[in-house]
Amino acid sequence: MITVKATREGLVGDITATGWKIDTAFPFVALPSENAKLKWIKITNPLNGKWCCAQVRDVGPFNEHDDAYVFAGARPLAEQGIAGDGAKSNGAGIDLGECVWGLLGMLDNTLVEWEFID
Repeated sequence: MITVKATREGLVGDITATGWKIDTAFPFVALPSENAKLKWIKITNPLNGKWCCAQVRDVGPFNEHDDAYVFAGARPLAEQGIAGDGAKSNGAGIDLGECVWGLLGMLDNTLVEWEFID
């Protein structure tokens, strides 16, 4: 299980990297790897113990090719302030869709734990 800062994706109505139109009902997240698209993860909010499963339907935050973090346990490049487009990152390792944000009882950007599920 990996613990990283999570942020709220927002952007309802926009199109994700998988071509899906963001809504408020489907549990989805964004991870910074093209290779993670459409995989399922379990996410836990350690502040209240709430958890849910979600599908990776977008790529980000801030990077698109951070496979060392997503698949090999390295820390996210975004934590070092490194964004793929040269902009400054906010340190987040995962973006949560509206549904996931609500299911986890998130009140602000904070740490979550996540892992791939079979």
